[in-house]
Amino acid sequence: MRKALALIAMVCGMVVAVPGQASAITYGDLVTDPVSQAPWVVSIWSSPTVDGDKKYICTGTLVDPRVVVTAANCLTEKVFYFAKVGAQTLEDDTPFVPATNWMALPRFNAKSAMGDIAVMHLAGEYTGSSIPAIAGEEDASAIARTRPYMMYGWGMDQNRQSPDLLRSATLAPQDAAASRYYGKNFNKTLMIAAGRGIAIEKVYAGGCTGDTGAPLVATVNGSTKLIGITSWFSKDCRVAAPTVFARVSYFQKDIAKAIIDVKAASKSIKITKSVVKVDAPVMRGQLFINGLYPNGRFYQGQMLTVDGWWWGNTVEAESIRWYVTTTPNAPMSRMGRLVATGGSIYLTWTLLQQSAGSYLVAEVSGSMGNQVTTDVAAVYINPYLIG
Repeated sequence: MRKALALIAMVCGMVVAVPGQASAITYGDLVTDPVSQAPWVVSIWSSPTVDGDKKYICTGTLVDPRVVVTAANCLTEKVFYFAKVGAQTLEDDTPFVPATNWMALPRFNAKSAMGDIAVMHLAGEYTGSSIPAIAGEEDASAIARTRPYMMYGWGMDQNRQSPDLLRSATLAPQDAAASRYYGKNFNKTLMIAAGRGIAIEKVYAGGCTGDTGAPLVATVNGSTKLIGITSWFSKDCRVAAPTVFARVSYFQKDIAKAIIDVKAASKSIKITKSVVKVDAPVMRGQLFINGLYPNGRFYQGQMLTVDGWWWGNTVEAESIRWYVTTTPNAPMSRMGRLVATGGSIYLTWTLLQQSAGSYLVAEVSGSMGNQVTTDVAAVYINPYLIG
């Protein structure tokens, strides 16, 4: 569970604690077929080790075939993160897709929950066609006039029961109610408050545990757009106040730049050209290494993958090898030290120490008979940027 933010406000004589993680949808409806109704809503999981047990922590939204937007307060621990994409239920056997890297928006403030938005880059690619657009500044006035909003989340209901199924709730803007309840902690320029008031019961449909990072969407100018990211709500999932979302239209430019940065951080510069013999398999695309952090640092347990190519003709066999060398030129078998095989590699402390000052090279080869095509991508292990 996420640690609560140390933000306490006295409102109308009541102590309201704003936690770092909002919870799941209260007084909502079950989404009976998430794969067809909302395939872009994903669940986010964490584990202290790459192959350890996974714990569900948050909800997220695909905004790109490889990029998920969620709340920044979901991704603050030094653990491994994963996403389930295309799951029918929370606990089904849908494969976990590793996050190769992630970053919070630069203006995220953990104490005030301002700018509570982060992006994750996934090792796998979503192949569906339905992804909501990100609302921009030009949509702000239309969003204010739009009714209703729709929230989706994998979290608990008002009885703090996990349904194992995706839930949704039809909501309306509640900025005035949030200002009364939360006081100065609610900033309507940077945040959206939404809920569905149930007057006779004096409660709101909205967020509860497990819904942090969940999307708030609306039909804006004829298109489904992501307008809010679930950020926080009143302490202990109290349903007497609306849920607060980071306002996507305000941070749209920051989100767009973060998506570019997180993609760029997953790629390395192509060092050499392909070594292609006559009638050899033809390699297409641009070979690159995924999983590099924006700050250029390397960490124990970091996962790197190689991607970006496909074969333009038939190959009989394909091999992927990882080498450490001071001269990153194909073929690596003549000059490099083989350290791993396969499409991914996990950086151990020993490997980082032994590779400092050298290149880590991913070599991909395809063969047809005795003809071989080989290409490499490499990244320099700067000894001053380890750990």
